[in-house]
Amino acid sequence: MLVIDWSHYESVTSVEDVELAVSTRSTSKPPGTSLTVQRLMEGFDNEQMERLARAMRLLTGFFNDEDTGFAATLIAPQFERISEAVNRGFFDEYEYKLEAHLDEQGYASTVLYDWKGQVIRRGEHIDVVPDRRRDRLQSPLRYQAPPATFELWMFLLSKRAFDLRGSRRRYVELRPWLAVVGGVHVFHRGLRVHPYGDQGSDWLDLNLLRSRSPELRPSTNTSIGRLSVEDPDGLLLPKTDRMGFQENAAFIELRQFAKSATDWAARERKRIRDREQLGSPAPTSRTDKGLASKQETDPEEAVGGGSPGLGPQAEPSAPEPPLPKQRQRSALPTVLPERLAYRALATAGILSVASVRESVAVGDAGSLGADGAVEWVALGARAARPDKLHVAVRDLNEAIGDALSAVRGQLERHGISLTLDLCTEPVRVAAAASDLEAIVFNLALNAVQSFERAGQMLGGRGVLVRTQVDGGLAVVDFSDSGAGVDDVDLGEMWRPGVVGRSPDSTGLGLTIVRDAIADMRGTRSVDAYGELGGASFRIRLPLWLDKD
Repeated sequence: MLVIDWSHYESVTSVEDVELAVSTRSTSKPPGTSLTVQRLMEGFDNEQMERLARAMRLLTGFFNDEDTGFAATLIAPQFERISEAVNRGFFDEYEYKLEAHLDEQGYASTVLYDWKGQVIRRGEHIDVVPDRRRDRLQSPLRYQAPPATFELWMFLLSKRAFDLRGSRRRYVELRPWLAVVGGVHVFHRGLRVHPYGDQGSDWLDLNLLRSRSPELRPSTNTSIGRLSVEDPDGLLLPKTDRMGFQENAAFIELRQFAKSATDWAARERKRIRDREQLGSPAPTSRTDKGLASKQETDPEEAVGGGSPGLGPQAEPSAPEPPLPKQRQRSALPTVLPERLAYRALATAGILSVASVRESVAVGDAGSLGADGAVEWVALGARAARPDKLHVAVRDLNEAIGDALSAVRGQLERHGISLTLDLCTEPVRVAAAASDLEAIVFNLALNAVQSFERAGQMLGGRGVLVRTQVDGGLAVVDFSDSGAGVDDVDLGEMWRPGVVGRSPDSTGLGLTIVRDAIADMRGTRSVDAYGELGGASFRIRLPLWLDKD
């Protein structure tokens, strides 16, 4: 037994001046160490006790799968809740759990679990990795970091969540436990590294990101995480004071991997929430194409709340049934010339922006890139020609074919093959040529940007355009083999200003497509991972039938 009287240290110049005597005596207690602190001149307050509790919990290890052979128990009757936070764990009370893995090649994968432990989403590297032009990653889009495993348990601090799970614990006990162990901790070769996960250490910016999206993002007070890395090549270098790692390229990439995984989880949670609100299942990652759902919208959205010139912007609703044939033989749709001109000029502006960005991107690469930039401008001018700004009965095959012929060179310049599958019979619709071309040009630009965002992660680049007659309606399918829709909600993507992760998007192209279809009394839908693996847009327009 060792007794330390701290008053003996008040009159000495160094701790070595105080002699410590260890005595031996028999005991019936099991092996271990008992440390008792008593007769303090000033008692511990709550903050000091929380610091002690946190230190003890971190000393013993607090993850359920750890087997250190060592455990510490805090007995503090005056601080019962803090004592329980040290002596108990709540890992089985999580609402969501994220697991992310970074392999030896630098590719990431993710899994999101619900509170039952069931897999609800999986993500591949292309689903997780940030856009290479906006973040640190460079081609070939791999993380330059040692293999690692990242786990994040996310909790809801609400009585309702505990009641729905039928938990036997009280939700009020969860908060003090998270106050002790919350945050993302780093384990390097099995040893915990300070200061990551310590109080006040938010090295993944969880709290900042949560302030922007409190319903979908965890904070250091509502989650506990572990980043485990073996680092066999010694890429992570400790600081001279042994408090963390030097922020070299390997550490920065490792941190980006963990942050990107939390971003992916937030996107998936938002997708789940939005699909529940819409009453339909959510699309999943590229590996779960069978579960991808099509989200349809009403062509005649409620007027009001929209932006001038951009058309109505009501919440998406279920599509209307096909129009009766007698209505399909009615007069031509009335569309104000100002609306047609606005969409045509807006499309010209979008394509002009694309040309400027392409010119900057190619720089001195030669005339090929410059020609591509000029071609975007020519397409915009074509859509805004005055002779195209009126509604008439047109052959959809001819109009779509002409527009695609104009854009084919631009697609091929980006290595994209174009396949046409047009209906063998004429498909007559009432539409303005400017609107049909605006739809084709904006969807083509959308496909180009999708491929550029994916870089070299995908195989062949292809676009398929098909026309057909189905259920008394003219149908246009526009599909690509790009990365799919993984960074924006399917209902929100039609609204102005919604751009996802693409830095080159204006956020207006799909809004123009939406409004043009609505003025043609049509419907639209999108499949996040369609026929070619990428986004697939379907447009349905009323057939124009000759009067009897």
